[in-house]
Amino acid sequence: MTEPAQSPSSRSGTATRAFGVSKRENHDSTAFYSRFDPPIIDQTRELGDRGGLEGVIDTLIEGDSRDMGAIPDGTVALVVTSPPYFVGKEYESDVANGRVPDTYASYLSMLEDVFAECVRILEPGGRMAVNVANLGRKPYRSLSGDALRILEDLGLLARGEVIWVKAKGASGSTAWGSFQSPVNPVLRDLTERILVVSKERFNRTPNPTRRREMDLPHESSLWRDEFIEATTDVWEMAAESATTVGHPAPFPVDLPRRVIELFTFVGDVVVDPFIGSGTTAVAAKMTGRHYIGYDTDPRYLERARERIAGSKRLRPPEPPEPSLVAGVTKGLSVRDQARLTLEAAGYEDIRLQVRHRSGTTLDLVALSPRGERVGFLIVGSYTSARTATRIDVILRQLGSAAAVRAVEPELPIVLLATDIPTPPNPAGKVLEAVLSGPGPVATVVELLGMESVGTLSEFQSSPT
Repeated sequence: MTEPAQSPSSRSGTATRAFGVSKRENHDSTAFYSRFDPPIIDQTRELGDRGGLEGVIDTLIEGDSRDMGAIPDGTVALVVTSPPYFVGKEYESDVANGRVPDTYASYLSMLEDVFAECVRILEPGGRMAVNVANLGRKPYRSLSGDALRILEDLGLLARGEVIWVKAKGASGSTAWGSFQSPVNPVLRDLTERILVVSKERFNRTPNPTRRREMDLPHESSLWRDEFIEATTDVWEMAAESATTVGHPAPFPVDLPRRVIELFTFVGDVVVDPFIGSGTTAVAAKMTGRHYIGYDTDPRYLERARERIAGSKRLRPPEPPEPSLVAGVTKGLSVRDQARLTLEAAGYEDIRLQVRHRSGTTLDLVALSPRGERVGFLIVGSYTSARTATRIDVILRQLGSAAAVRAVEPELPIVLLATDIPTPPNPAGKVLEAVLSGPGPVATVVELLGMESVGTLSEFQSSPT
């Protein structure tokens, strides 16, 4: 049985309104979607037999992913991949050897064949996330647009498109075209796209309660901060070094990690038909999922196996107060988490979002166990992007601390960080320099670190 993608809600909702309206709760978009041919949603198909995956999960297969016959139909929760772009010297040698398509049309044909196999192995409600870079400048080619058309022609349901910001505009790139001249300026490539689609339905079924009863994967590993950041359509993550990873077009492990945690349960199976240096498999292992990867190049597979062997599953830290980790996993914001940490350390009169007369806002102000008033600034969030290690984030909070101290030098400022960067990370170098002498902050404490509660309870701005 099939049904239209959109059906009127039993509850009255807002109608489609002009762009710029922020609230969209209980939004009735029936009129908007009635302008399009609705996709066909199938709610009848059952999951495939996961027993057929024995012997193939957590393996890398040397072979062409246009034929992934080792994987049974309807057994995979997620496909995450970054198809090779087939540009550069290494790919040019493969073209000469007949290993890769030699024209853009044959490249798209190859993608269609691979994506068709992905549709076969995906379970109903399974998702695909395809990372692609748009190509060329003379003329520009929208690979993301071409890839999305292929996916939709295969019957997949488009869920959205994420813009991955992999670099800043002030980089050392020299691809300016005509510099400071309208003759032929070039738009520099600082982003890539992640296309997200579903098979046959938008939701994962059965629901988590029923999945638990059926002994299927049912637990989420997504923290609150990560969910909020991951459900935006712009992700800022630094690109991976090709030299470090051993592949000419790697994507950072945090990218597939975010996709995996957003769209799958712990224990689900994730497939990458272009596994390359193994980044998707590493991310799957880190998050407690199973992986299967395909590639035709044994050199990449060897490197991928080395990377996988050197990785391990990430687990929440275990501070003296287990409730602190539970607070994050159950949906507390990082600010509320900081409040819990201060309470565990014996702080009183804790106030949140305190507007200071310097013009900045302190995340928390509290009275220490020693009776000293202390201001706190939070650095980072609990996301795979590890924002606490970014130098712009560190510098922004150091600037806020300096402004407060300029107006109220007797108020000590403590940075509460979700992750403390260390040299040679540029942010780590800045922190090391600031903490080595008198500066705007008294100390930095890792929120969920083993010693966070003890460090905060014993804190004093100057020895007595």
